[in-house]
Amino acid sequence: MAKIREMQKGYNEKTVKELYEDFQLENRVKNLSDMTIRFYEQNLIHFLRYLDEIGIKQISEIEKRLIDKFILSLKKRELKATTINTYLRAARAFLYFAMKEGFLSEFDISLIKADKEQKEPYTEEEIMKLIKKPEIRECGFVEHRNWVLVNYLLETGNRLNTILSLKVEDLDLENGMVVLTTTKNRKAQFNPLSEYIIKVLTEFLRMYQFKKDDFLFINELGEQMTRNSIQHAIARYNKRRGVNKTSIHAFRHTFAKHYITSGGDAFKLQRLLGHSTLDVTLNYVNLYSEDLKNGYDKHSILAKYSESPRKKRGRRI
Repeated sequence: MAKIREMQKGYNEKTVKELYEDFQLENRVKNLSDMTIRFYEQNLIHFLRYLDEIGIKQISEIEKRLIDKFILSLKKRELKATTINTYLRAARAFLYFAMKEGFLSEFDISLIKADKEQKEPYTEEEIMKLIKKPEIRECGFVEHRNWVLVNYLLETGNRLNTILSLKVEDLDLENGMVVLTTTKNRKAQFNPLSEYIIKVLTEFLRMYQFKKDDFLFINELGEQMTRNSIQHAIARYNKRRGVNKTSIHAFRHTFAKHYITSGGDAFKLQRLLGHSTLDVTLNYVNLYSEDLKNGYDKHSILAKYSESPRKKRGRRI
C-alpha cells in the first residue's frame, strides 16, 4: 500500500516500455526457459500494441476495465478463444508483475470461456501414406530427412522444441534409448526407442555421415532447423503425400491415442510425454475412451478363460 500511495503522489512511476524491460529482466534472473521468455515476447506484443494505439504510456493508467476493452478488441478480430487466452496469459503475467512491484492496484484478470478443441490425430490411412518409405538412393536429403522426421514424431510423440535441440550424441541406438535434454519441465528425460525407429535412424546417420555433436534434424547446409523450417518442411511433405493435415502437434496426439488404445499404462504415458502431472495425460485417456471399447472382448479375462456355450455342449453322439 505504501508503494501505491507513492505512485499516486507522482513517485515510483514507470512507463509501459520500462516495466516490460524490467519484467523480462526478472524472467531471465529467475532462469525461466528460453521458450517461456519467447512466449512473452511473441504474445505480450499484442497487449503492448493495444496500449500504444489507445495512447496509454504509463503503467498507472491501466485499470481492469481496460482489460475488458482489450478482450473486446481481440474478439472483433474474430480470433479463436484459445488465441485470445494465450494473449491474455501473457498480459496477465506482465500486469501481475506490475502489481507485485507496486505500480498497479491489485485486480483479478480472468481468461475467457473457451470450448475444448478436439485433438484430431492422424488417421490410419494418413499414417500409411506418411510412413511409406521413399527410394532412399534417389529421393535426396530433404525427402529422406522429412521421412525420418515423420517416423520419429509418430514413434516418440516428442514436442517440437525437444526435437529441434536433439543431437546425434543424445541417441543411444545400441541400447534403444534417447536422452531428451530440452523438455518443458527442464528435466532430462530418457525415452525408449523401438527396433523399427532404430533402423530408420541408423540408416539415416550412416548415409549422411553425421558426427556426434551434429543436430539430428538439419537443413541442407548442415545447420540446425528452426521451428518455422520444420513446420514448413512437414507441411510440404504431408501435402505431397496426399495428406492435407499438417499439424506437428497432431503427431503427439496420434502417438498418445495409439499408446492408449493399445492398452498402454497412463503413468508410463505421462513419463513418455513429459507431463509434469497426470492430469494432462488423463485428458488423452478420457478423449480416446470410446476407442478403448473397440475390440474390448479380445482383452476380456472372462472371454479368454470362459468356455463358450458351443464348447460346453460338446459333440452330439
